Amino acid sequence: MTIQISKSKCFYNQMADILNNFYEKNNLEHMCALESQMCGNYKTQDQLDWLERFSEVWDKVENRATLQRNS
Repeated sequence: MTIQISKSKCFYNQMADILNNFYEKNNLEHMCALESQMCGNYKTQDQLDWLERFSEVWDKVENRATLQRNS
């Protein structure tokens, strides 16, 4: 039996790894990027900017995956 993993799932895993590395590198609590923005889980404006950009990319990936599932 072969289990197929969609490209979007692999990409979500890569993005989760990138976010986890960001939290580790910056000594921040691990949580959703959007939650981090909302509750102030960042120490600098640069970190907030990074989280905002990350969230924008995540939304684009999620939207693309939804479009592919619906077509």
